[in-house]
Amino acid sequence: MHLTRPRAAAALTTLAAVLAASVISAAPAAAADSTTISGTVQLPSGAEYGPISVIAWAPGETYYDATSVDQPEEDGTFELTGLTSGASYQVAVHDASGTVSWGYYASGKVVPTATDAAMVKAGSSRLTIKARTAAPVTDISVVLPPDTYPSWNPAEFIVLEAGTGRAVASAGNRAVLTSAGSVAPLGALPSLADRKARATAASGAFAAAAATASSTQEAVRMSMPTSGLVSGVDYTFAIPVSVDGVEPSLDDAYFYGGVDRGMVRSLSNAATFRGGAVTVDVLVMGATAKTAPTISGTAKVGKTLTAKAGTFSMAGKVSYQWLRNGAAISGATASTYTLRSADQGKRISVRTTLKPTTPGYGHAVRSSAQTAKVVIGDAPKATTLPKISGTVKVGKKLTATRGSWSLTGLTYTYRWQRDGKDITGATKSTYVLTKADAGKKIRVKVTASRAGYTTGTARSNPTVAVAR
Repeated sequence: MHLTRPRAAAALTTLAAVLAASVISAAPAAAADSTTISGTVQLPSGAEYGPISVIAWAPGETYYDATSVDQPEEDGTFELTGLTSGASYQVAVHDASGTVSWGYYASGKVVPTATDAAMVKAGSSRLTIKARTAAPVTDISVVLPPDTYPSWNPAEFIVLEAGTGRAVASAGNRAVLTSAGSVAPLGALPSLADRKARATAASGAFAAAAATASSTQEAVRMSMPTSGLVSGVDYTFAIPVSVDGVEPSLDDAYFYGGVDRGMVRSLSNAATFRGGAVTVDVLVMGATAKTAPTISGTAKVGKTLTAKAGTFSMAGKVSYQWLRNGAAISGATASTYTLRSADQGKRISVRTTLKPTTPGYGHAVRSSAQTAKVVIGDAPKATTLPKISGTVKVGKKLTATRGSWSLTGLTYTYRWQRDGKDITGATKSTYVLTKADAGKKIRVKVTASRAGYTTGTARSNPTVAVAR
C-alpha cells in the first residue's frame, strides 16, 4: 500500500509503538526510479506486516510531517514514493502493534535515534530492513488532580523521539481510550475521521477521569502501557490540543515536564524519560511559582545566607536546595546556608520546590537570582593571646601556646621574634635561647590559617630581658 505525502500524516497518526530496524544493505539499482526508495522488511517471529509502516524522513521533519510513508505488502516489500531526486532521507520503521521496536537504518546496524541514522539517497533500492522485537513495556500513566481538569481538549497521547519531536508511538499501543476510560483495540491505520474520533474519546477520558477524581479526592492515573520503545533511549510525551477544524500540531501541544512536574508548552523545554522505564507519570497539571525566592545575607565565606520562598499558585510544602554556580550543593537543603571555602569566587542561588497539598499536581520549582561572587572570609581572631612559658635565660627552652581563636579547623605556624624582629629559623612551638638573645626581649607570633579565609595573626606579650 503506497501512501503519497498528503496521506502520510494521517497514516502516522496511529503510531502505537516504537520502531527499531536494521538495514542490512542498500544499493542503487540501475533502472531504479530516482524519486523512490524501495526494499524489503524482514520481521521477527510473531510480528505481522499489517501494522508495519516504513517512513522516509527529510532532515528537520517532525511530528507526523514525514515526506513519504508506505505499508509493506505481505511479502515485506515496500516502496517510498514522491521523494526528491538527488535528496537523501532517514528511513525508519514503525509497528502500530508494538511488537517491533522503532529505529533507523545506519549502515547495517540498528540505531534508535535520528542522530545516528544514515542518509539514504532517493533512487536506492534493495534495502533489507531486519526489524527487532521491541523492548519491555514502558508503563506510562497520565495523571489528573481531583479538583479540576484542563480547559483544553486532548487530540491524542503520543510518544515522541527526543530532540526531533517525531511521533514514534501512541501511548497505550494497541488501544485507544474510550469516553468511559476503558480501552478498545486499534484496527488498521486510521483515516483523518478516525483521528477526530480518537480526539473525542481522549477528551471524554479526561472528563471521566476528572469526575472519578473529584468523587474520591484522589489523583486519577490513566494507565497507558506502551510497547515498542528501545530500552535506555530518551523519549518525551506530548498531548496535542484538539480544536475543531484544525489539524493537531506540536505548535499547540503540552509536553512531558519531568518527574513530579506539570506539563510544559514547548518541545524545547520538554523533559525526557527512558524507554523500558518501570513507571513514567505524566502530570498534566502543575502548581506554578508566581514570584522567585530571595536571598539575604553577605556573600562572604563564613557568613550565613537566608532564603525566603516566593509565592505559589496553591498551598503546599516548600523545600530548598542551595546551588553553587547553578549546581546543587550536597546536603544544603535548609532555608539557611553558611558559606564554605568551596564557595569562594562562586555565585550562590537557592532553588525552591513546592509540593502541592492536593494530589495529582506537579511540583512548582523556581530559583532565586544569584549572589555576587563569594569573597574570602574574615581573618580568624585570637580570643586569648599566645603565651610563652619557661626560664628566660640563655640556654633555656621557651614553649609557646597558640592561644584561643574565633574559628575552628585552623592550622597554626610559629615565628619567634627578638626585640620585635624575626629570628632566622625559629619557626617551631619551642625555642632555645642563645647568646644573641641576652638582654633582649622575646615574643612569639602565631599565624592561623584556613582555606577560604584571610590569615589571622596574634603575638604574645614579650618576655623580660633574657638573662645570661
